[in-house]
Formats: sequence, C-alpha cells, structure tokens
Amino acid sequence: FYALCFQLQSPLEPFLVEKLVGKDKSSDASVSYGRLQSLFSGIQMFASLLFGHILDKFGVRVGFTLNFLACAATYYLLSITSSMTMLYMSKIPGIGMAGFLCAQTAVSQLTRAGPERVQALCRLTSAYTVGGILGPYLGGLLGGQGDYFLGAKLAMLGSLVAAACCLMLPVDHVDVPSIELQNVSEKTQKIELPWIQRMMMVIRVAGFLSGVKLITSTANSMASATQNLILKNQLGFAEADLGFFMSAQFAFGAVANAVLLAPITKLMGGVLQNVVRNCVLAMAALYALQSLLNSDLLPIGLPPTAQKGSFISLALGLAIFQYSLSTSITAENTQRVREDMKGTLIGMEHCMFSAARVATPAIGIGVLNAYGMGGLYATCSSIFVGTFLLWTVTVERFL
Repeated sequence: FYALCFQLQSPLEPFLVEKLVGKDKSSDASVSYGRLQSLFSGIQMFASLLFGHILDKFGVRVGFTLNFLACAATYYLLSITSSMTMLYMSKIPGIGMAGFLCAQTAVSQLTRAGPERVQALCRLTSAYTVGGILGPYLGGLLGGQGDYFLGAKLAMLGSLVAAACCLMLPVDHVDVPSIELQNVSEKTQKIELPWIQRMMMVIRVAGFLSGVKLITSTANSMASATQNLILKNQLGFAEADLGFFMSAQFAFGAVANAVLLAPITKLMGGVLQNVVRNCVLAMAALYALQSLLNSDLLPIGLPPTAQKGSFISLALGLAIFQYSLSTSITAENTQRVREDMKGTLIGMEHCMFSAARVATPAIGIGVLNAYGMGGLYATCSSIFVGTFLLWTVTVERFL
C-alpha cells in the first residue's frame, strides 16, 4: 500500500516539472527534476537515522503510523502544487516517509538469521513491487488524461486509511534469536546505549559491507535518476508509456525476487563473499554493454525499436543483480548486530542510500547532458569496476 501510493505520482513528476518550468526550457526542467530528487534524498538521509532510532525505541507500530501520516502530508502538498517552490516544499514531510525501513526492521526482528531471513526479505521486496506495479500504471493513465494531481489526492486518502489501520498492529514483538557470531556476549547483552554509541557499534561490525552498498548505490542512483528522463526525452515515452514501463519493471522485480533471486544467488556463488563479488562484476559488464549500445562507438547506430528493446532488456537484467547484491548485504548485516539495534542498522543503510542520491541525480543528469547515454553508463560501469577491485583487495581484512 505504501508503494502503491508513492508510485502513483512517480511517472508524472518529470512531466509536472516540465509543465511548471515551461516546455520550451527542457534543459532547465531536467536540472529542476534532478534537484527535486536530490532534495528528497537529502531529507531522507537524515530522516533514516532518526527513524531507525525511533523503531528501536518505540517499535514498528509507532513507526508505521508516523510514516503514513508523513506520506499523507506530502501528497496533500503535492495535490495543491502550482509552482516549483511548492513542489519543493511538498518533499519536506518526507522526513517521516520510511515505510520500507519499517517493514525491513519488522522482518529482521521476526525471522531467524540465515536463509529464512533472506527469503523473508525477498518476499518483502516482492510485496513492495506489487504496489509498484499498480501505482505507475494507474498514475500514468491518470496523468495521460491531463490531470497531474488526481493521483496525489488518491494517495493522500490511501495514506490516511493506512495510518488508521496501523493503530491495530500489536504494540510489542518477540525477538527471534540470531545465529551465534564470534562476539556473542556483545550481541546478546541488551544494554541501553546512547544513540551515537549505538551507531558507532553498528559501524564497527557492519561498516565494510554497508560501505560497499553505498559505493554501488551511487552508480545505481545515477542510472535510476536519469532513467525517466532518458525514456521521456531520448526514447520518446509519453505519460502512459512511462507509467506502463515502470509497472513492468516492478513486475519483473517481483518475479525476480520471488522466483529468480534464489537461483541467481546460488549461481553467483552462494557464499556472501562470492555473491557480492560476482554481482558487482556482472553489473559492471552490463553497464558497459549499455554504454556501448548507446554511444557513438558503434559503426552503425541502432534503429529506434532495437535501441528501446536493448535499453529495457539491460535495465531489467541489471535489476536482478542489484536485488541479489542488496538483499545479500542486508541479510548478512542484520546477523552481525544486536537484536535491539536492527532498526538503527537498517536506518543507517537507508541513510547511506539516500546520501548516495543527494548529489548523484545532478551528477547523472550533468553527465547525460554533456556526454549522452554512452558517457553516463560508462561512468556507472567504472564505479562498479572500482568497487570490484576494492573488494578483491580488502575483503579478507574486513570479513
């Protein structure tokens, strides 16, 4: 439900920004769209740290309720937007939008470490994608009729209903013991620690893998931040087309998580170190291929239909390895921290993901405008190649 409401407006944002800025200022519209994403990510970066602490302190019921109230405020402001200033202001309540963080924390608290938790996290992502399938499709259809605000109004009402439903969630939960690690006493001993000390403890035991996730997120963020602009401007997608593609992408993600993730993870080596290394290498290769197919290096340019087909196919292929990489790291990190610090850990992970999205939309759009799709995806590939080399050199020292 969180995903459904959030995604109703996603395919319309680049069109709404263009409408507010002016259709004759496409370059300014692209820059404004990047700034809008950067603002939301900056707010989410600080909010994730705070929300992780709230989840550990007050539980997921309080967290879910606050999340949906913040969502309702955001969608209300969006529904009455008449200028870019108001559109920017609509992102401010995003400080409380942390639905997926709440859900991941609940799953990590209610499942055993190991395959059970990995499977549960995969199913959670699949559940999120169900809303992601319907949201962009419906939003694209609504926007295609010329009304860019009806989706926001419906999302506001849906969020208020969800907030009311959250009050029926149980107050407490029962922690499921994690597997034993080397420092058992530190992990199982429940001592109330200051917020900063909790974060430092999480960094000490899960910092390396989280750092890998942060670095790879910068490349993925550059690609995702520019994807809608590429589909709209380079490949000629209209509102309904973009909504349909985003729905299809989410649908593929749901299938990938429910059906393909386990065999892909096994194919990538099964063991965490092998999965991370091979996923990083695979994504470096796919980004490089995306760059080659959309650059001037080819002696003969691809026809429009072939260009669209190759772009979509590679985007879906990258999603499979991205899901496997992200889920494997999150599952491993939740085994390394104390039970009462999982909210802090996942909040920090979301904070780092948002941090990666603060500057990268503007950087990605700048690279796209200056060097085209070939330069953009070559940059993404280079980041993954650098991550692969860093992993190869340092993994034995930290894991």
